[in-house]
Amino acid sequence: MMTSLFFQAKSLGKSWFSFSKPPLEEIISEKENDDDDGEIEMVHASWDKLPCDIWSLIFQRLPLVDRIHASLVCKEWRSSVLKQTLQPVWMLLFSDCLNNDCDHRLSFFDLSEGEIGKLKLHKSAAAGASIFGASKGWLALTKGTENNLQPFLLDPISGIEIPLPPLSTIMPSNEKGAEIFDQIEISSKDASQSVVAASFGGKTLALCRPKDKKWTIFEGLADNYCFATVKFCDGILYAFIYTEFDEATFQFQTHSMKLAAGDDDDVILQLIPPASFYEIDPPTILEHPLKEVDLFAKNWMAIAYMVESNGELLIVIKILDLLRAEDYTEEIDINNLPLFSYFRVARFEVLKVEASDTLSVTRLSNLDDQTLFIDGKDSHSIADENFSKNCIYFLEDSLSYDAFGWKPNIISRESGVFHLDDGRIERWLPSLDIVKGFHNRWFFPNIKIGDFN
Repeated sequence: MMTSLFFQAKSLGKSWFSFSKPPLEEIISEKENDDDDGEIEMVHASWDKLPCDIWSLIFQRLPLVDRIHASLVCKEWRSSVLKQTLQPVWMLLFSDCLNNDCDHRLSFFDLSEGEIGKLKLHKSAAAGASIFGASKGWLALTKGTENNLQPFLLDPISGIEIPLPPLSTIMPSNEKGAEIFDQIEISSKDASQSVVAASFGGKTLALCRPKDKKWTIFEGLADNYCFATVKFCDGILYAFIYTEFDEATFQFQTHSMKLAAGDDDDVILQLIPPASFYEIDPPTILEHPLKEVDLFAKNWMAIAYMVESNGELLIVIKILDLLRAEDYTEEIDINNLPLFSYFRVARFEVLKVEASDTLSVTRLSNLDDQTLFIDGKDSHSIADENFSKNCIYFLEDSLSYDAFGWKPNIISRESGVFHLDDGRIERWLPSLDIVKGFHNRWFFPNIKIGDFN
């Protein structure tokens, strides 16, 4: 890291004089050389005498990991690093298996800095591991054989690993657990002291603490309902429920769960019914330009995500147009496998949830200074001048195709930015070949800057 610091300082050259005007005697000293007839020798100040704005110029040229290491040196460096380091937003660029990269590096695009980077992971953690989710700066991975998968959490910045109970405590050993992981959610950034919630195949919700020997399964959901998404907010676990039948009969519910260890407080679980986003207007569906209405069926669907924003729980509804080509020799049926299908994002709606004894849902038209990031695995809300306000940054997650059991057969352009004020969508993020199973995901690394008392 010191080598990196040296070259960054060297690259500034003498231009730093124009950025700072500390007392001259603190920067250079003049002394006469008796042997050289009064020649003036310029002596630069030592490292610890450089002004803070010079350090800021140096640190802003360093990669994130080097900045974190530099913050541990002294109070002055920590202060300069803090000015340069906001919450990073990474778009992970990978297929799910880290073993494909012989160097065990995590590839990402840093939206804050506009650069592609690679973070080297410890070989013992990354070798043979598959990523199935992320939450609050932790990657959720599995490794082992198909019949004996061991999940664990990894902080890629610090390298800390936290083992979770084996999947054999949830499902039979002959089931491929990694393939049915829907989502993982952690109650706090300090994962060692948190509650971990995971949903499997939409039908199973399991909770644990890292010290537990087994997962605790929630048993209170009827067979015709599924878990769409889960999110911790203010210490409470919320689960959004969906079903294709009898939506109006499901009521808001509150449950208390005691985990396997039994020596900690119960976890409060609140189930949010699908009726909470009733009255959503379907999108305006454009006619196919060839007018071949006998070949094309048009429909729409809505997908729910949950985000914690400033201590409040938000439900974000993604509304999609569906264009699908049918075999005209057969009767059109939504359950038939189409010849061609494409889900196009039409708009988003944001609802604020207030839940105590009853459930109250309010539609929002403004996010104030917040920017939301959503995908099928994680979500986040931040206030950062580097990103457009009152917007939703979204990534293609293939949930719409999975809902019908369809295999995508086209490259997707359904990643971008939705502007809540005027409904405008910018699809400037790269197209994604979801046919090959590639998925980009948001990741929000934990940044722990050195602390000095």
